Amino acid sequence: MTTNPETVFRRRRRAARVIRRAVIATCAAVMAIVLSVGALTAAWIAGYRLPFASGATYLRVQKLAPVGNAVRSGGPNAPFFVLLVGNDSRPGVGGARGDALHLLGVNPKLRKATMLDIPRDTCWEGDKINAANAEGGAAKQAAAVGGLVGVSVNYAVDVDFDGFLALVDGVGGFQMDVPTAMHDSYSGAYFVPGPQHFSGIAALAFSRDRHDFPQSDIIRTGNQGLLILAAVKQLQHQMDSAGGQFRLISLFYSQMLEHAQLDNLGIGDLYHLGRVLEQIPVSQIRSVTIPTAGGNCLGLAGSAAGLFSDFRDDAVLESN
Repeated sequence: MTTNPETVFRRRRRAARVIRRAVIATCAAVMAIVLSVGALTAAWIAGYRLPFASGATYLRVQKLAPVGNAVRSGGPNAPFFVLLVGNDSRPGVGGARGDALHLLGVNPKLRKATMLDIPRDTCWEGDKINAANAEGGAAKQAAAVGGLVGVSVNYAVDVDFDGFLALVDGVGGFQMDVPTAMHDSYSGAYFVPGPQHFSGIAALAFSRDRHDFPQSDIIRTGNQGLLILAAVKQLQHQMDSAGGQFRLISLFYSQMLEHAQLDNLGIGDLYHLGRVLEQIPVSQIRSVTIPTAGGNCLGLAGSAAGLFSDFRDDAVLESN
């Protein structure tokens, strides 16, 4: 039986769209992770910049636990949790403490997500929680944060390199709504409140600033959460245009394939994660800094138990 040429053309065009969408969704998953976690490097890089080395790995993504029932598309159906870790490892500095910690809970069915921003000095088992990463890498850091909150962390993403500057500039920067005035000579953060365009350098300065605030790193941790949401919003916006899609694909192949390490997962896993994240608008992602008490090693405030219980059942905060 002879197939109509017009039918063949439509099938090929439909197949091309599917392939293009798969690549774009994969890019979105990786780039959202890189831009969000990469933005956190500002907290510990302190302005020191390393040149890109050919083949150097600056991003590691690990699958630590199953992600629940898979839907027909292959993506997770049940709530799952991703720990974003920024460590302070760099030449001349020993250790690799988890100095930026953000736990993202995703509910695919409800198309909602919650991100818990965890100050690096939060107490855990007699020490600051960020020490876990230096002792056993992202897997141990995930065990510590999971133990604190009461969830099993499915993925851990670890960044130890400030390549996020090039990545932010590579996507053309993003729009950031600065919540308060900043005048910090240590980080170089000089901003007036309100929406403004952030380049990589501006994002670095914003997320480093802690000297402007009496609560120091607690406020900085919350600001990093705001920066993450702004970066994800930019990525979702770019996926709506052909030019933005091309830029994401180009950036993905020029940077990520050479500088990322995937443990226990492959590109297919990232594609399915991308499809899930693509369907959650930024307006449905809440960023919340966990409540802590005072002291050099921050204990949990009394309201933390209720917050964690509300978070861990379905990754969505209903009463907090």
